[in-house]
Amino acid sequence: MRALLLTLALGLAGCGPAAGNQPGMFASTAPDPAPSTAAATGSTTTSSSPAPATTSPAASQRARTPASAAPTTTAAARPTAPHTPAACGRDYYRNSDGRCVHRPVSAPAAPPGATAKCNDGTYSYSQHRRGTCSGHGGVAVWL
Repeated sequence: MRALLLTLALGLAGCGPAAGNQPGMFASTAPDPAPSTAAATGSTTTSSSPAPATTSPAASQRARTPASAAPTTTAAARPTAPHTPAACGRDYYRNSDGRCVHRPVSAPAAPPGATAKCNDGTYSYSQHRRGTCSGHGGVAVWL
């Protein structure tokens, strides 16, 4: 019986302007009481918080997940100009490997470094078979 009275008294102590309720004739000016333990039931009762509601594990997991941080922004990096290799000389061209190769030349005999004789009589210095003598009638003979 005493525990019941104590529980009721604690329940009424939460009424009034301090608890966010409308003031009435029994408004209390005393500070909120500390939680007390009921001797008969062995449970703890507080005046300010209701019994916790049961939630599903997924809901409680979502509640514990911290909010994601705002994304950080940085200034856009300036695009760098692509590296432009130096131009090849007047009688040279840049091959598929990016190397400067001597342009085909007309000569009475194969010049040093030539790799193929083209069908139009010029000599090629191509470093790859594919495309050699293109625009010169194709390869007549590989050197």
